[in-house]
Amino acid sequence: MYKRILPFVIVCVLIASAFVALPRQTAAQDGAAYKEAPMLAEKVAAGELPPVEERLPANPLVVPLAEGDTIGVYGGTWHRAWRGVDDFHCFGRITYDPVLRWPRNPSDAVQENLAESWEFGDDGKALTLNFRPGLKWSDGVPFTVDDVIFWWEDIENDPNITAAVHGEWMIGGEPMTLERVDDDTITLHFAAPNGLAETVGLAFHGNQWPLGFERFGFFAPRHYLEQFHPKYNSDATYELFEEKAFDYNVDRPVMTAWKITEYEAGTTLVVAERNPYYWKVDEEGNQLPYIDYVYLHLVEGVDGVNAMGIAGDLDMQARAIDLAQFPIYMDNAEEGNYHMLLWPQAQASSASLWFNQSYPDDKYRTLFQDLRFRQAMSHAIDRDAINDIAFLGQGVPRTIAVVPDSPYYIPEIENLNGEYDVDLATSLLDEIGLQKGDDGFYNFADGSDILILIETSNTSSGIQDSLELIAEWWNTVGIETQVQTSTRDVFWPRAGANEVMVATWTTDRGLLPMVDPIYIFPFDERSWMAPAYGTWYKTGGAEGLEPTEEFKAAMALYDEYKLTTDPVRQVEIGKELVRMSSEGLWTLGTVGLVPNPVVVKDNFMNVAENHTADWIIMTPGTMNPEHFYFSDGGE
Repeated sequence: MYKRILPFVIVCVLIASAFVALPRQTAAQDGAAYKEAPMLAEKVAAGELPPVEERLPANPLVVPLAEGDTIGVYGGTWHRAWRGVDDFHCFGRITYDPVLRWPRNPSDAVQENLAESWEFGDDGKALTLNFRPGLKWSDGVPFTVDDVIFWWEDIENDPNITAAVHGEWMIGGEPMTLERVDDDTITLHFAAPNGLAETVGLAFHGNQWPLGFERFGFFAPRHYLEQFHPKYNSDATYELFEEKAFDYNVDRPVMTAWKITEYEAGTTLVVAERNPYYWKVDEEGNQLPYIDYVYLHLVEGVDGVNAMGIAGDLDMQARAIDLAQFPIYMDNAEEGNYHMLLWPQAQASSASLWFNQSYPDDKYRTLFQDLRFRQAMSHAIDRDAINDIAFLGQGVPRTIAVVPDSPYYIPEIENLNGEYDVDLATSLLDEIGLQKGDDGFYNFADGSDILILIETSNTSSGIQDSLELIAEWWNTVGIETQVQTSTRDVFWPRAGANEVMVATWTTDRGLLPMVDPIYIFPFDERSWMAPAYGTWYKTGGAEGLEPTEEFKAAMALYDEYKLTTDPVRQVEIGKELVRMSSEGLWTLGTVGLVPNPVVVKDNFMNVAENHTADWIIMTPGTMNPEHFYFSDGGE
């Protein structure tokens, strides 16, 4: 077998070359039998399941023990706090099982997963994937490359389901083509070298379709979904297809460690049960996962998550754990039988803002496109105060959209235009030609009012405190500003539809932004510095609005990035894009590098004490949550 062994950061900017993968020897391969959870053994004995050897693939993936890890014991229920349907990643991040996977150590290469080997050919224009023979869906039906072909032909290329083919599969303006070699082998053919296939396509987006509301994927259960697709069933509708493909559908088969088995609209508890056909084992041949069930308890926002955590009702969770509550967590840790970790985050800024440069109102769009206005608003922010008040002094004031460990980091622009200078801010506003009224607030040159509306759905206390402070400072310099908070299911569609004036979120993706460069330039509708321009780029000009020349230049650079096989040139391009974004304040950062608190029950094992957390690498998915366990079996 061949496998890439280049460092992780190079892999992320590089077309793959041949690689060698040496399979680990499991206890079962040495002659010992595979072992399974007692709840599954009971079903085998009752004739409800085939033996474990028949449920595993020929070469199950062996999850290695990291330093400090131990072989686990079976049993228990993992309790997590869940904020509703749109908080799918509360579950999706612990069931991270794409075709290839990010490694635990960011310096390592992309690793095998569902595909046990892969190799590029034809000078980077062909990629052959070799899936593990004998893989099975959670209902016992074999997984084959037909599940990939079904996704490509009937989901990704059906405009009723997918608005446009995702960029990593459109190379040189042409979609890839698929060549079925056999049940377990498929070759992807591209019009030009594909520098995004391994990382963006297979390690990041390469999950089962859809992944919550992002709708990324690379395969889907053809045997189940085909019956609901209008192409194959004249009585079916696309509404029905979406319902059956939905991640919370208890009947939909999965390839992940746990499968949702109890869910209905309006529920306060989602239950996921171990997948009896899961295709990974530990080093002693024990089929994973160790934990029997995952319970997702519905709570009200971030406050609800932290109320459960402080009370000792969460077994392990990093998602929505609030740094501002860290002292209270520590005060209650002994009584709650838990301990706290602080994971460094690949988060360039915890509270970031985007002036929408494609906003439909002409006056606001013109104002937001004026660099002097964005500079003025940046200099009107006291980042040191935000750090002290909102983040317990644990962060770093900065405006750049990457973290120091990123290959695209440029130290001299880390806090460009980030100094707190009210006089400079006022001077820039005057220079633009805005007129200050008797009430002390600036108006447009025609005398009409300016009212900046900052919108957010992030209700963590650090973000909320930051935004309230920013609004206060902007009001002080004469730009009337209000903050509006809505639920994520309301905010996100509006932001992506170009309806939000100033959107806010965290600038994650700070380690490997070129994998999903939504904070660097208008990449798609999630690029809130100009979502309509991002839609134009994503659809090749078919939808959205034609961008300004500076944004077109950034798009052209990224097009070159996608096609080059030279890693040195890719880093050069990445740095140039980061410089353009930072100098243009396309993303307005405030305070970054704030640690992510993690609550862990004292009997919950194999959680890494040191981990660089990021959405791109699906934290905590790279730690193999299937090998987490309770030291007492969850009793």
